[in-house]
Amino acid sequence: MKIKALLLLSFLAAFFNSCSKEPKPIEFGVDNCDHCKMNISDNRYGAELVTQKGRVYKFDDMYCMKVFMQDQIVEENQIHSLWLIDFDGTEKLISADKSFLLYNPELKSPMGSNTAAFMTEETRQKQFDENSGTMLLWQEYFNSK
Repeated sequence: MKIKALLLLSFLAAFFNSCSKEPKPIEFGVDNCDHCKMNISDNRYGAELVTQKGRVYKFDDMYCMKVFMQDQIVEENQIHSLWLIDFDGTEKLISADKSFLLYNPELKSPMGSNTAAFMTEETRQKQFDENSGTMLLWQEYFNSK
């Protein structure tokens, strides 16, 4: 009886874990972009789209996620959340809606968006003070050409 209960608990834990709507860490040098298929290797850039069912799509640049969304590979009503890698190099994912973006051609992102995401306005401002650029929010970036 105890074995059946343990098996049931293990099954339930695996089931609920597989339906998680949380982002998953990008494995730099291992994961490939779900749009362009390039290896995700620069730990200052990257993005994830998480579906309502918990499926995670990974990207090497926010540009790839933008095009993936515009191509409607996943219908808009099936998107649970969007995540961007914080440019600080800690590989931390931040909600796209809460991120602060900076475009500058000198940033040289993998797919040429040349746009970096920051967790705070202060860290973005510091990068702006050092290199200038154009400050954006996710919606402004997504709705741009």
